[in-house]
Amino acid sequence: MQPWTQFYAAIGTASAALLGLLFVAVSINVSAAFGPDEAVSRRLTEQAFQNYLAVMMVAFLALFPGIETTTFGMVTLITTAGWSIWVVIRFWQTLAQRLERRSWIYSVRRHVASLSGFVILLVAAFRMALNRGASYDLLASATLVLLFSATTVSWELLRRIAKRRSG
Repeated sequence: MQPWTQFYAAIGTASAALLGLLFVAVSINVSAAFGPDEAVSRRLTEQAFQNYLAVMMVAFLALFPGIETTTFGMVTLITTAGWSIWVVIRFWQTLAQRLERRSWIYSVRRHVASLSGFVILLVAAFRMALNRGASYDLLASATLVLLFSATTVSWELLRRIAKRRSG
C-alpha cells in the first residue's frame, strides 16, 4: 500500500475539493438544480455527488494506517455494492425516460462512465476481499474514471443551471 499513498492522498484531496465546489454551486442555485421540473438536474447532482464520495471513500480507506488488504477489500466491496445499486437504478430511470434520440444517447454515455467506474471498483474490491491479490492499480483506475465522470457530470449540471438562470 505504501507506494500508493501519495496517489490516494492526491485523488482524495481533489475529490473533496471538487465535491465542496459542487456543493456550493448547488446550494446557491438550489431551485435550478432541484426544482419541480428538474429531474435530469437532480440525477446529475446525485451522480456527481455519489462519484465524488466513492472516490473519497476509497482514498480514505486506502490511507487508513495498517489496514489489511482483505479488510480494505471487504469494506470497499460492501460500501460500493450499496452505491452500485443506486447507480443502476439511476441508469434505469434514464433509459425509461422519453427523450429525443440525441439526449438519450448522451445520457446513456454519461452513465456508462459511472457504471464502468463502479464495476472496476467492485472487481478490485472483490479480488482484494478474497485475498486474490492487491488490486491497487484497478482501484486507481476506478477512482480516476469516477473522478473524471463526476467532473464531466458536474460541468453539465453547471451548464444547465447557467442556462436556466439566463433563460
